Amino acid sequence: MDVDRRSILAAAGALPALTTLPGTLQAQPADTAQPSDPAGPPASERLVRFATDLCYEAIPADVVHAAKRLLLDSLGCALAGWELPKGRLAAGLMQQLGGEPKALVIGTRRRVSATNAAFANAELMNALDFDAIPHLPPVTIPAVLAVAEAEGLSGRQLILGLVIAYEIGARLSRASSQMQAALLETNTTPEIFGINDEAIMASAMGICAMQGRHAGMTAHALGLAGYYCPPQSSHDWETGSPKSNVKYTPVGWVAQGAVTAAMLAGTGFTANPIVLDGPAGFPKFYGWPKWQAARAVEGLGREWRILNPDFKPYAACRYIHSRLDCVVALVREHGIEPSRIERIVSLGPPFVANPNQHDVRTAEDAQFSIPYMLALAAMDIPIDARCQRPELLNDPRVRAMMAKIEWGTHPRTTETKRADPRSFIASADIFAGGARYAHEAWAASGAGAVPELRLGDDALQRKFLDCASTRLPADQAARLAQAIWSLDEARSIGPLMALLETG
Repeated sequence: MDVDRRSILAAAGALPALTTLPGTLQAQPADTAQPSDPAGPPASERLVRFATDLCYEAIPADVVHAAKRLLLDSLGCALAGWELPKGRLAAGLMQQLGGEPKALVIGTRRRVSATNAAFANAELMNALDFDAIPHLPPVTIPAVLAVAEAEGLSGRQLILGLVIAYEIGARLSRASSQMQAALLETNTTPEIFGINDEAIMASAMGICAMQGRHAGMTAHALGLAGYYCPPQSSHDWETGSPKSNVKYTPVGWVAQGAVTAAMLAGTGFTANPIVLDGPAGFPKFYGWPKWQAARAVEGLGREWRILNPDFKPYAACRYIHSRLDCVVALVREHGIEPSRIERIVSLGPPFVANPNQHDVRTAEDAQFSIPYMLALAAMDIPIDARCQRPELLNDPRVRAMMAKIEWGTHPRTTETKRADPRSFIASADIFAGGARYAHEAWAASGAGAVPELRLGDDALQRKFLDCASTRLPADQAARLAQAIWSLDEARSIGPLMALLETG
């Protein structure tokens, strides 16, 4: 039986003293550990304390609601992920691998081990590139959800795990990511970078918190997850064509690794409990040249990142969204018929994730193709869970429209982004029937930090129901949505998971 985490904390005080397990790796003394922020304890300890100190009752009501919003959107994306080979292949293999039937492969009636369910559901959730930004949902929610179901936990325990995983994951990304800065400065991404791979550590800590593990076990789960973190392979993927199923982050592997790390730490298995600190720790061996430890811990418990994710109204890379907003606005405002369009010129954020954007052979090619997505928008075709089906990828009318599209970087990108990081400035000029129609967007729709652009609950539910309709009957999808909105009242998440089943 696990020891109550608050009793341990109250009795012991500092994290290094919480080494009550046989064979536990001792934290380094303060004079050799080289904490990243000399003003306080090491980053590892601060994150572990946040994970072990936070209880559901201390989570603000708006944060609880935000967690439900994130779960609603993400489960819709997972159900719709069966539309694509990425989701189907991963989910199919995990069903073959099986294991003790503890956790559901979403969109089936099959339960497998928690680790295999986490893998399958992560790949399903990320398949369409419809999940929220930053791309934390597919590397946090499937891991936490699988363990919550396997252990029969309550809705409140699930919310606690989700909030902790998201908050820590968002801060690790903010303290390490150089992608956007590199795009602004060099018009390309760094040669070595990852997209939320490091959230494996956040997910492992979220699982431990949900289970009520004490700080010692949570610290070892953090250390194990740091060692399990995959390499930073995003640049390799983005430079390839055609685009492959693995995408910029091996989300299935990350989610599976988080579950393994948390469960293994629960057995007493040890790792480096201050893996984020010290001269040879994670920032060093993972290759974070500009790691900012203070950003990994600032505002914990006071500023809630989960309140402002960007929910995607389009199933496409977020860097295309403001461009899409411009074309959609012009087509709908002026009723521009596709047959009248002679040329479209799109300017927007720098975009290098697809070196051959006209060569659209796979769904992943489409997700990262400016001309493909703008062609759909120009033809007033919804850019939703169905927009990457083979019949559209190979439609000659879409191909003809793609040939009319030109794109480049908006000249005010750097200026506006430095003035306000929320900016994703874009413009579109549509030349049709001898006339020119122009539109400019300062930021992309769905931006959580921009009140007038954020998706409200009604819009988010419409997106969820549309995604769910690809796999579930309408009445079941509606009951599932209601179960998510009332998650904090659920004594067990079992009934919610049953609504994710389909024949």
